[in-house]
Order: sequence, then structure tokens, then C-alpha cells
Amino acid sequence: MDKFEQLREDYRKLEQLTAGFAGSEKEFQHYTEECAVRIWGKNNTYEEDYAKALEAITGKSYTQQQVETVMDSFKGKVQGPDVPRFFKNMAGSDKETASFISGFNSLLVALAEINGDFTLEEANEVQRIMYTFYKTGKSSGYSGLLSPVFGAMDELLGSVAGFTGHSGSGSGGSDANGPGAGGGAGGPGANGPGPIYTGPVSDGLDPSKDPLMSSLDDFQKELEELAKKKPKGGPKEFEEEVKTEVKEPETPRSEEELNKLIAEMDELIGMENIKSDVRSLMNFIKIAKLREERGMNKTKMSYHLVFTGNPGTGKTTIARLIASLYYQIGVLPKGQMVEVDRSGLVAGYVGQTAIKTQKVIQEAMGGVLFIDEAYALADNQEGSFGAEAIETILKAMEDHRDELVVIVAGYTELMHKFIDSNPGLSSRFNKYFEFKDYTGEELLGIFKSFCKKNGYKIDEETEIMLRTKFDAMYEARDENFGNARMVRNIFEKAIGVQADRLAALEEVSDEQLQLITPEDLEGPCNEYGQYK
Repeated sequence: MDKFEQLREDYRKLEQLTAGFAGSEKEFQHYTEECAVRIWGKNNTYEEDYAKALEAITGKSYTQQQVETVMDSFKGKVQGPDVPRFFKNMAGSDKETASFISGFNSLLVALAEINGDFTLEEANEVQRIMYTFYKTGKSSGYSGLLSPVFGAMDELLGSVAGFTGHSGSGSGGSDANGPGAGGGAGGPGANGPGPIYTGPVSDGLDPSKDPLMSSLDDFQKELEELAKKKPKGGPKEFEEEVKTEVKEPETPRSEEELNKLIAEMDELIGMENIKSDVRSLMNFIKIAKLREERGMNKTKMSYHLVFTGNPGTGKTTIARLIASLYYQIGVLPKGQMVEVDRSGLVAGYVGQTAIKTQKVIQEAMGGVLFIDEAYALADNQEGSFGAEAIETILKAMEDHRDELVVIVAGYTELMHKFIDSNPGLSSRFNKYFEFKDYTGEELLGIFKSFCKKNGYKIDEETEIMLRTKFDAMYEARDENFGNARMVRNIFEKAIGVQADRLAALEEVSDEQLQLITPEDLEGPCNEYGQYK
């Protein structure tokens, strides 16, 4: 396996860890791309390996000019990129093992040394990026989340000449003034451990004045407290098992909580048929339980569901809601949802798929296992491994009827073929929820909800423009129609265009900061009108 194949494999492992968390789709890819060019931008030369590395991660081709242009745009920038939203959602589940953080740190180092040369400037940029994760973890109430990772990172960066590291622990020597050259993992000098982030930075950053380096005293204390806690494996040895969103019940079972969840569902835009189906399902369960409580014959029913429809139609959102509803109504003991796809269940060798699938099932036990694009399990082009995963899941559904609910999702036609491909599937999945494409008016409503949530607004002219665009997109839709996902992408692109527009002005009012104009939307709408 060459270095680009290894890079691709490491990236895919991390991609699996982010699966199921709000905002993770595409965001992780874009964030990794940005981090890569920020790191490379600290050098003054372009390397052919840079474009190849980006292609290994994204699967898309890049020209030298494209990569150089983006690298140049990050030169001279001091503050690291903002931590992506999905990390804020997954920080809790990553708290104990720091699997994502360790793996991402390892990926950044691999990107930095992809051309065979790991410079001091690149090392400092890696450290700067990882520190933003520390700050986010700390502000989210997970103090100490990244401390073990920084210790492991020092070990990786210790070979970089001039890199001073964090805690000063390790094998390299140092004098009374702190670590010397090559002392990135050096032991403390006469004055004790050297300060965090003291290495020289190519852009002239004064660490004591950098807002990213605030609260360093607290960080140093945490490092010292956790110095004896060795992280699981090194940054390049993070666990392969799928890390997913596992949410323990936060509220007791009650009719009031059940009604709150139904009200939350009612606030969702569109999906009227789905809302009706969910209410009917809840009513059926209530009556079945009432009959059982009164000594009548127990109603046999399956709680497993099939979700059909195009991407971006709310399948994951409803699956998570149903997991909570099942808990509140007493069907499930916990109510968490674990989301995976084929890659999270199927391994590359005979016998490993059952083990990998069983691990995911154990994480989902007591809640819902949500399998997106489940039809891919019936694709036997790579052998019978998909069938092995199906059989493992079917057995778990039989053995743990009161502890596990499985929801499978995907394109309508493909899901019907998938269910028909195995008698065990057709006998256990008999309830179908059809998720329809959002209309133009509903897409506009979704866009407005993004604006409201993020503190933006549109005027009447912009609303008319958007309604026209969304109506046209809906009428011209095909199997690649992105629905709410497309709207989110348009919104995020538009606020980026708005930022570029406002940055050129000498003075910017509060009104301008909030207002998204037709000028900001024209390009994004045209781009995603082609369903890219």
C-alpha cells in the first residue's frame, strides 16, 4: 500500500467516526481540505504530491494552479480554522477514547509529510489546528479531552528540528532555557517544563498575544495531571471500530415527554404523510399495550421500519425521533440511535464482517440501528460479505426482539429490491415510510429556517428570487435531487459569498451583516440547480 492509499484509508476511518452527526456530511471533507492547504501553505513551494493527496481524500482531480491558489490564500493567516460543527456534536461520545481526535491528528501529520519533508512551519500549523479542538472540547464541558492527544503528538513531532512541543516530556535533551534543537519531545530544563506552543512560527505570531493560546496555564495543569495516563495506542493506531452517536435517555418516560416529541415532529417542514404515519404507529402501540395491560390477547407487531426516498428528505431526522419515541412509549429500554452504512458493517475478509457487524449491533442494543443506503448490502460484486452482514443483523433482530429495532433506508426502488432479496428481510420489515421530495415552497421554508437559526434574514426581493429558483429545481429534479441537503449547501455557500462581498466595504452595518441578497444567492443556486 503506497502513501496515498494509506492516506485514503486513514481518512475513510475518520469519516466513519463522524457518520451520523449533524453537519458531518461534506463538512468533514471540506474541513480536511482546508487544513491540508493551510499546512502546505506554510511552505513556499508547491509539490506534486499535494494534488495527489487531495485526490486521495476527495476522489476529485486538482490542478497545480488550483492548489497553489488556495495555498496562497491562507498565507499570513494566524488564526486556525474554526472547529467544524459536527465535532461539537460528537465530542461527548469521543470523550473517553479520543479516537477521532487521535486519528485526525495523525491524518494532519501524514498530510504534512506527504512530500517526504515535515517542516517546523508545518508542525506549528498542525499544533495550531489541534489546539482549536482543545478549546472547543474545553468550552463544551469536556475539560482534558485532548490532553492525551497532545502528548502523543509531541512524540510524532519530536523529530522536527526546533519544534518545542507541549509538556516537554520525552527523550530529547534541553538546557536551562528550555528544549534545544530537536527537543520537541525533550525533557524539562532547570526551569521545569517549557511553555506550550513556544516554537517559532513562520508568520511571526507572538504566542502570548494569540487569542487561540489563551488559558494556557489551565491547559498546562491538565497536561500535568494526565501525564501518567497513556492514550490508547498512538495517533496512527486509533481503533477501527465504528464510533457512532450513542445517546443515553436524558428524560424519564412520561406522556408529557412523548407529546413534546410529537410536537417537535410537527414543527418540521413538510413530510405530512410521514407525520401521519408516525402518529398512527404511536397510536397502534398505545392500544396494543392497553390491551395487554387489560389481559387481552397480545398483539404481535414488528417495530422495524423501511424508509424510502431520495437523499435530504429527513430520513435520519425521523429515525432519531422514532428512537426517542420508542423509548418514551416503552418499546425500547434506552432509545439511542446508531447510524451506519455498508462500510460500517462489512469487512474485507471472510469472517470479519460478522464481528464488525456484531460490534455495531452491541452499540445499538437498547435502541435503534439505522442503516442508510441499506440496499448496498445486497450488492455482491465484492463477494458475499454483504449477505453475511444481513444474516448477522437478522439473527440479532430475532434474538433481541425487545432490545433492538432496525430501520433501513435508501432510494425507493432499490429498497424494495433489497427487501425482496432475502426472505428474512421481507418477513421482518413490513412497514414502509415513503419520504417525498420537498416542494419549492417547502425548500424555501427550510432556507428560512436556516436563516433564523443562524441569525440571517432575507428581504422580499430575495424571497421571490428563491421561490422561483426552488420551484424550478423541484420541477427539474431527478434521482440526484438534494432536497434539504441542497438547501443547506446553498445557504452555506451564500453566506460565504456575502462575507466576501462585505469584506470589500469600508463600513458594514448590522443590517448588512444579517441580510442575504439575491447577489449572494445567484451563484450557489445556479451551482446546486445542477444537483452537484
